[in-house]
Amino acid sequence: MRNLLIIAREDFMNLIKNPMWIFYATVFPILMVVILGFLTKDNYGKEIGSYDYYGITLILYSLLSCGMTSANAFMEERIKKPNMRIIYAPGRVSSIFFSKIIATFVFSSIMHLFDMVLLCLVFSIHLAAIPQMILLFSLVELFSITLGIMLCCIFKTEGMTNQILSLVVFLISIFGGLLFSMDGYGEVVRKICSLSPAKWFSNTAFQMIYDNNYSTLLPTVILLTVTIVVMIIISLLTFRKEDCIC
Repeated sequence: MRNLLIIAREDFMNLIKNPMWIFYATVFPILMVVILGFLTKDNYGKEIGSYDYYGITLILYSLLSCGMTSANAFMEERIKKPNMRIIYAPGRVSSIFFSKIIATFVFSSIMHLFDMVLLCLVFSIHLAAIPQMILLFSLVELFSITLGIMLCCIFKTEGMTNQILSLVVFLISIFGGLLFSMDGYGEVVRKICSLSPAKWFSNTAFQMIYDNNYSTLLPTVILLTVTIVVMIIISLLTFRKEDCIC
């Protein structure tokens, strides 16, 4: 455990020293909220304004994009030499990707917490059920991070993983209504959208905030937890230490 935490600390420092990932995790979501919130401010009512809507959905979009950060932390070219030292050091080789999960989760959580606090202060975004929202957002974040690690273990390259992840995240976010609502496009589209995990996450968040309804939280938490465990098992089965040094 001590070795795992030491490795995770080094991985965290690699992420925090990368200005591109800091920009992508903090500035990019805020810019998107500002732009889309301003452009659509006349399309929403008083109870749920455009900034209220996009303050939640675009943070969810950013959480779902964390898999690309974990893939970068796992198999970026400059990470391979440190990984090689870990492989030939005493201890479990699985510490390589478990440390990336921990480091990316801590890094992304800090960045997104900063985003949420800033958005709430600047745009007076309505936020309720804080402990439940933290639980939901944390599991979504861990889900996307673990997905990125699993795809790296399967496809063996960061580039392929990021291509697949960016497409998947974009599609489920579009159909999940994170970038704009799809409810006005007919019954068929609504049924398709209901299959998007992003739709489940956003519906759970808005129900808790505005309806004081927690009925979908437990099923969502169970689904995310089981999926995360399954992806970790797949990562353990498909990971080869040679993938990190080749």
